[in-house]
Amino acid sequence: MKTITSLYALFLAVTAATTASAEPLPYALGLFESGAETFQRGAPDYKRGDSGEVSRYQIMPDVWKRYSKSRDFNNPAVAWEVAEKILIERLAKFRKRMHREPTPTELYLLWNKPGHFSAAKYSLSRVSNHYLNRARRFGNLFRAVHISYQKQAFDKVRRVAMTQTTANKG
Repeated sequence: MKTITSLYALFLAVTAATTASAEPLPYALGLFESGAETFQRGAPDYKRGDSGEVSRYQIMPDVWKRYSKSRDFNNPAVAWEVAEKILIERLAKFRKRMHREPTPTELYLLWNKPGHFSAAKYSLSRVSNHYLNRARRFGNLFRAVHISYQKQAFDKVRRVAMTQTTANKG
């Protein structure tokens, strides 16, 4: 019975470590767009882009208005809710057209240059080099953040497993 209990505890730890608490996209996008290094409200949340973009995710105000009635641009949680709605819609269009998930580079183009990327028929070879270079930098950052989150999740699971192993021996 202890083995089943240990396996169940390990399953719960894996599930907890790989769900919402281990979400690299909001972190990577906020870091790349405005320099936000934490999920706490800070200076990046008040940053305004050269074209009037708002929030840590640098969303155009007219786009924000299509997805939210809130004007709490400086609230990281509200900003992510808006960004997530935008991304869900753009990802659906991409998936319908391409029949696959986007790469991190493509994900950034869907975020930052959706019209240009769509006009390029979602082909990286047709994207402006300026936009593509920026998207590739985001892709590199996203992959690094994702690896870091996976390592944190693995370490959490390992700690739980070690605790269970120690408890079972005693």
